Amino acid sequence: MRCLLIVPVAFVLLLVGACGDDDGGGSNTTPVVLDPSEYTYRLSESTADLTLWTTPCTHKVRVTDRGPEELGSGLQLSAARNELEPVQLVLGPASGRVTVSVEPFPNLGQDQRLDLAEVGFVSGWAETLTPVTSGAQVTLRQDRGIPIWLTVFVPPGAPAGDHSTTITVSGAGQDITVPVSLYVFDFDLPPQASFATQLNVSVADLVPEGGTVDDAKTMLFEHRFTPKSVTWPSGFNWSITWDNPSSIAPCEVLWDEPDEPDQYSIGWLSQRYMLGVGWNAVGFPTSMVFQFVDNSTPRPATFCGLARGDHYGQPDYNAEWSQFLGALEGYLQDEGLLDRAYYYVQNEPQDDEDHRLAAYLCELTRNAAPNLRIAISEEPKPEIAEDPDHGCGYDIWIAHVRASQRDYAWQRQADHGEEVWFYSLDHDPDPYFNPTRLDVQGMHQRIIPWVSWGYRVTGWAYYDFGRFFDGPRPTVRAELFREGLEDYEYLLLANGGYPRVGVTEPLDQTASSVASSLTSWTKSPDALMALRHELGLYVEGSRPDPPVLEIQSSARPRGEYYLNFQDPLGSPTADPLVVDGKTYMKIGWQPYSDEVHYGWYGEFVDDPGITLYGYDDVAGFDEAQRSYVYDDYGRDNLFELALENGRYEVTICVGRPQRGYPGDPHNATVEGVVVVDDEVTTDSEPIIERTVTVDLTDSSLSIEVGGYSESAGNWAYTFLAYVDIVPVD
Repeated sequence: MRCLLIVPVAFVLLLVGACGDDDGGGSNTTPVVLDPSEYTYRLSESTADLTLWTTPCTHKVRVTDRGPEELGSGLQLSAARNELEPVQLVLGPASGRVTVSVEPFPNLGQDQRLDLAEVGFVSGWAETLTPVTSGAQVTLRQDRGIPIWLTVFVPPGAPAGDHSTTITVSGAGQDITVPVSLYVFDFDLPPQASFATQLNVSVADLVPEGGTVDDAKTMLFEHRFTPKSVTWPSGFNWSITWDNPSSIAPCEVLWDEPDEPDQYSIGWLSQRYMLGVGWNAVGFPTSMVFQFVDNSTPRPATFCGLARGDHYGQPDYNAEWSQFLGALEGYLQDEGLLDRAYYYVQNEPQDDEDHRLAAYLCELTRNAAPNLRIAISEEPKPEIAEDPDHGCGYDIWIAHVRASQRDYAWQRQADHGEEVWFYSLDHDPDPYFNPTRLDVQGMHQRIIPWVSWGYRVTGWAYYDFGRFFDGPRPTVRAELFREGLEDYEYLLLANGGYPRVGVTEPLDQTASSVASSLTSWTKSPDALMALRHELGLYVEGSRPDPPVLEIQSSARPRGEYYLNFQDPLGSPTADPLVVDGKTYMKIGWQPYSDEVHYGWYGEFVDDPGITLYGYDDVAGFDEAQRSYVYDDYGRDNLFELALENGRYEVTICVGRPQRGYPGDPHNATVEGVVVVDDEVTTDSEPIIERTVTVDLTDSSLSIEVGGYSESAGNWAYTFLAYVDIVPVD
């Protein structure tokens, strides 16, 4: 039984304990009602000359944003020990100059840090963070607000409970004192990141003016970011450790550069940045020891004076390469580094020949260095893991978000203990998250670990993470990505460890209430902040059950709704459209709109040449079955309908009456429940009608159709005809 509370207000968030059996993680608890002005409000400390307001930092302020009407007092934060937590104060719009200063928290400890930064805008979106010393002047603007971030570091040993301080905004003969409240949860976040990252970023570019490499790496470590090369400016690449003329025995022993100064010697650097050995050192949880030459070249053309030949390698070349891998594994084992190291073998194999090569290189590495972890940027594929000649599975599969195939990945994870990480590309469209984009809200950065939880994915990679920095300083996007990585630590602590494939974990309901799939996740920063706070209370033991996010909205009341997907100006032309006594709304390819409370998210929903309509005037079918919409490129699209929460019986119809599509398997999901699973239609059965019962908790019914077909190995049509929505007890 779901826990429901119907409240007659425009917008309320509920956080409820997970209901159901023990596998669900808890029992009924009293819902926690969040006032809609809890996180976004105009400060009562505002004056006639200067409006002050706040909103979660995950809400990237735009130049057109203005303070809301809801009132609240001061700023509120909550954080665990060993956590960085920001809060946002927006000044204006107004004119003139003010000084902004902050006092330390009296009882938080000497190692607390309070950093102020002024937000800058790029193309109208909050992006840069320029440090502001306490007491410095800030120039106001009449055409937009000036967001100021206060980021608090809660040190280990800080007392749990409530703390308070003030921010003072002074200018034009007035001093405005803004209370700042901090609740410290009674637990510590682990210093090392638990959610893996592989970030291609130049460490040299992150060294601050007058600073050191240690400063740059400490900043990355504190943000839970792992650069590709944690041991820069040296590494375990073959040109350094094996095929190196400076070695005492080139191509015979592994050379860790004992003749180099410490700061340039891989022997010293690996201990400092992989294990954290030495004063003020940081030990990253994972380290790519070396990688492929380039996207089409896994191994060098020559190695120790031997020609490779084709990518499979000549026997003498392969023997020398295997000797190097064995020596590398032995060195890493002896130095205690093996469990943190991995060799990145190949990038994005493109075809069957590349898949065979990936399997061959995997097998070659396994034979030479059976305990050396290896990675490949590809989703788990039987073409590699089950190749008839060299079938071999990678320890780390780095899968493009849009190509991820959960079922086979889970099989590999369950049977072989392999890991899956995600990676994003710049062109990833709606409805997927795309943290690389400037022109989207901050949930695109923060949601990644939440989405990953349900897929049992434990890392994320990106090829150009330098764009997340403004010189040596993290941008808003970088800080929000860090926020998501810290959220993952909360989930792990609450769950008692990593989520397992094939097991219903205590925190599954919590995570799925935020992100039910790769394309269906909450867009509300306020809702996420509320859930995270309750999750912190659960971890520290002051809340009995894991929280579940429930968003209540009165945008569309509970009732029966019938949706016919068609050209709104085409057939069927009846108005109103009544089929079997049901009155249907005519729904076309309209992008989601807050005004009508429904619409589409997708790559081509704005392109009428790709998102198309159809009508088959075929006997034996009704008007709802005859009309349909489809994506001519077969991409996955997400339809959202704002609707009051509750249990609903949803019937969905896919296919077209005119003929079957044996080469285009259909896919449809309702509220994260797979209803049509990679299924073809035939001329004798050209449509598929299915009914599923779902519990709606986020006030928005999500329907996903189309996408990549695992069985066809390509994008495939899904023709969406109609959806019936009927409330049930």
